[in-house]
Amino acid sequence: MTKGFVQTVLALDLATTTGYAFGKPRSTPKFGHMRIALKGWSRARAYRELRSWLGDFVHYNKIDLIVYESPAIPMQMGGRTTIETVRLLIGLAENLEEWAEGLCELREASVSQVRSHFIGRNFKSAIAKPMTMEKCRALGWMCESHDESDACALWDYQCSWLDPTHAIKGTPLFRA
Repeated sequence: MTKGFVQTVLALDLATTTGYAFGKPRSTPKFGHMRIALKGWSRARAYRELRSWLGDFVHYNKIDLIVYESPAIPMQMGGRTTIETVRLLIGLAENLEEWAEGLCELREASVSQVRSHFIGRNFKSAIAKPMTMEKCRALGWMCESHDESDACALWDYQCSWLDPTHAIKGTPLFRA
């Protein structure tokens, strides 16, 4: 726990379409998504796109801490993915780690940690994704995609660790 953390947090749900959410704890996140890779692009081009976007985004928005979701391995993904997808997801995380070295604080969170925090339990993806979207909307965060809602859940998770008073506002008892 970092008492009084007031800097800007960027949460990244890394994938070919990367969801992002950013803002200071106790604020309303700004969020969106961006296409990191198109069909037929090499992994190297996807990594270059991520790094280019990060450079501009982090500088312009004065990001102090980045949190990203741990890449899922095939067993976690139900065996429905290819080795190319696994290599891309791990490569995106590795490129992010190298890019952030010395520039800003970097943290990682697992899907199960984020889901347990945000929706109360680590449900399977087919159940968790609509629940995450629903909770975001209940909080007034009108996400347009699961990439955005997953990033918002990750942002909320990290902000709650940094500032426990942030966590209280998301509980049903204290919601306005």
